[in-house]
Amino acid sequence: MLRGRDSELAMLDRLLEDARKGRGGAVELAGNTGMGRTTTLAAVRARASGFLILQVEGVETENGLPLAGLHQLLRTLLPDREISTLFGSGNTFTAYSEVTGVLANAARERPVLCSVDNFDLLDPVSRAGLVFAARRLTTEPVVLLLACHPDLSTGLRRLPLGPLDDVAAHRLLADQVPGGLPEDLAAELVSLGCGNPLALTELASALTPSQLAGTVPAPVALPAESRLRAHYRHRYEALSPGARRLVLMAVTGDWLGLDTLVSAAAEAGIDLRALDEATGSGLLHVRGEKVGVPTRLIRSCLYTDAPLTERRTIHLLLASVLDHEQRHLDALLHRAATISKPDERLAGELDAAAAAARKAKDYESSSRAYELAAELTPDRDARALRLLTAARDCWLAGHTYRSRSLLRRLRPILSDDAVRGMADLLEGEIELRDGVPDVGHRNLLDAAELLAGRHVPLAASALMRAAEASVGAGHYHDYFDTGKRVSALVGTGAPPLLQLMVDHYAGIGAAIQGRYAEAKEPLHRVVELASSQPGCAPKIWGCMAALALGDDTLAHTMGTHAVNAARAEGTPANMPRALEFAAHAALRLDNFSAAVNSAVEGLRLAEAAGQHVAVVNLRCVLALVAGFRGDKETAQKELDRAAEHATARGLAWPMALGSWAMACIDLAEDRAAEALSRLSPLLATDRRDGGSPFARVTAIPHFVEAAVKADERETAREAVDRLDSWARHTGNPGHMAVAMRCRALLLDGDEADELFRKALRLHPPGGRPFERAKTELFFGERLRRGRKPRAARDYLRNARQTFQRYEAVYWAERAGGELRAAGESVTPSGKPGMTELTPQQTQIARLVAEGATNREIAAQLFVSPRTVDHHLRNIFTKLGIRSRVELTAFFR
Repeated sequence: MLRGRDSELAMLDRLLEDARKGRGGAVELAGNTGMGRTTTLAAVRARASGFLILQVEGVETENGLPLAGLHQLLRTLLPDREISTLFGSGNTFTAYSEVTGVLANAARERPVLCSVDNFDLLDPVSRAGLVFAARRLTTEPVVLLLACHPDLSTGLRRLPLGPLDDVAAHRLLADQVPGGLPEDLAAELVSLGCGNPLALTELASALTPSQLAGTVPAPVALPAESRLRAHYRHRYEALSPGARRLVLMAVTGDWLGLDTLVSAAAEAGIDLRALDEATGSGLLHVRGEKVGVPTRLIRSCLYTDAPLTERRTIHLLLASVLDHEQRHLDALLHRAATISKPDERLAGELDAAAAAARKAKDYESSSRAYELAAELTPDRDARALRLLTAARDCWLAGHTYRSRSLLRRLRPILSDDAVRGMADLLEGEIELRDGVPDVGHRNLLDAAELLAGRHVPLAASALMRAAEASVGAGHYHDYFDTGKRVSALVGTGAPPLLQLMVDHYAGIGAAIQGRYAEAKEPLHRVVELASSQPGCAPKIWGCMAALALGDDTLAHTMGTHAVNAARAEGTPANMPRALEFAAHAALRLDNFSAAVNSAVEGLRLAEAAGQHVAVVNLRCVLALVAGFRGDKETAQKELDRAAEHATARGLAWPMALGSWAMACIDLAEDRAAEALSRLSPLLATDRRDGGSPFARVTAIPHFVEAAVKADERETAREAVDRLDSWARHTGNPGHMAVAMRCRALLLDGDEADELFRKALRLHPPGGRPFERAKTELFFGERLRRGRKPRAARDYLRNARQTFQRYEAVYWAERAGGELRAAGESVTPSGKPGMTELTPQQTQIARLVAEGATNREIAAQLFVSPRTVDHHLRNIFTKLGIRSRVELTAFFR
């Protein structure tokens, strides 16, 4: 199965379809070695039903034989005698014209697919002939696919085959190892493989049973018999001795400073002109003031193939060049790479240098130094502590899979309970962010038990994370049990940070159970204490407390402080969580753009760090924003991407948000009963576990809208009482206005009208404009249907303008429809026509109208599907339409 090439295959399918309709085309499939050029060609041939398929493969031994490639192409169509006559004139133009004619004649019976592999290895005369034919067969049903190295360019349309993304790489590995891989091993192989399909296949096929079981480390390079490794070795061996030495320095040093390379070259007596040769080979890249090897894959292969003595010589050379105050740690790392037995003195130097790097928040360097120090440490307990610290710093640097691997190496040498407790704490935190919350919950409870008598703050921190894990899994009874353990552990007279933890449990627990009056005092203390405590975690707890209090502005402030604290700490591991709560706080303020920006940034960082639980959470936040806007395509796309990890990890919290998002879409598509069925489990107060505790209140407005549409108003009355109780306890006019609107929707006549007016007076100026617009819309609808069109128009007009600013196409169109029904002439949003669209938007709109999917359009325009989606939403707004169906009708 071809993984990760959906958009490329979609574009090639369109090429085949065009040929079936009589139009020809040609494409360069450009990709480096191992990127799947041959496999992609095979996949296209398999899809070319009804085509005459002509295959050509370039080989190096025939590169010097003129017309050898064209001979391969034509021998299926003509006898050798006619081919000889064709080429016998000696006039290449005549020969190329004849070849073009032969292909055109063959295509009269059925379309022709010319599949040319290793196009760059064909003889130059045949290459020129194929390009000549490709330019002249555009009106004939002939497709030419020329697979070549990116360095060659024919001037034809190019389709690059780049590295696979991580999702496709993981799926490719799963195809190779049907029994499955441990997550950290799979992540390590994906990182090492650098998106190269051949590398991933070769790595998977060479795994040993011990590696699959996780008892020995993952491979550090491609297997010795690897074709790809041999390819890199041959490129390296083709260089001059000086250029090879410079490449090996870069391989050993891993992105050296240019000044360091120049100094090392001078000390080794290497002419710097060799640098041009090395960079020209593609094995060495210069980026600003840094010099290195393009990918980890190439680096690992060249380092492994280098003789041990040569590696040692280069390490010592670099150590001597780098051994000054600013680069002392780098020098120590190079010295350590030459030692093969315990050396406590060098281990101690590395430990001290690692501590200095850690103080400077350079967790990348400190983790490497602690790991090497552990390898050189003779004492078992000291080695365990250094290895644990390396794992912790690796996690803080955002390398989840590497941290897991270090923890697995640590387990067999653990003997001290305190170190075991800290290892459980780290492992539980990793499970919480990138594993199964239920598993993380058990790890964290074990950590708390081991640390309780030795380090109360760490034990309390373990319990805080255990509670978070229980919420993520939807097990709220575990949350309450954990809260009791925190109170018992901390006791009275605790320092501020521990008191914050106790108050957090007391306040959030009471809020979850609907005891809002009881929750207020501890939640206010949490916010006050969080403001004065350093670090990211207290700010996140403060943001949660402010959200429970309904103080959305304060929540946004605390969320922003959490993000800033995570940045200041230099800990990528904490950023996704902080950005997730910043997004929730922005969403509470109807600041959809800020919510999306925070969620997208958090998603990027979570994916880079391998925090798949955070990825699910953030995708569900994006789905919820899309649901509020009525954007079905985006909501469904984000939930589809989240579903696989969410199901495998038993994540209840984010999937509750997903149900909420799809209920909003149901409402937009007049499926009120379906919306009710999605929202009812989220709001149920008699359920001990499952769902989202805060959605039990904040999703009530949508539940009421669904109940009214489904004519089940009695169903919603108890929920409105609960929303009203919470809103009054928050003292937030915006929440009270929404609660009053919900109550108005359940009433009729003058009483309802008066409640709507009170709600509109309560809506603070500039506060929650989207919710205010919904209140105006619902009131305007009621007035218009109550035969008061003139009174309705101002409300409907204001609502429509707000929805247009939010790019909420469904809501803007709904308000516009009501406004027209109220007797006001309304031009659909952006209806002045195609002149309002940019050239790229016009192209995308026409492709959609022709039936192309977002992926197909992305492949054709060489942009990302996300970019197409963004343009499409703007197109809908400008043209005043809501769906792809309407866009298609627009062009008819």
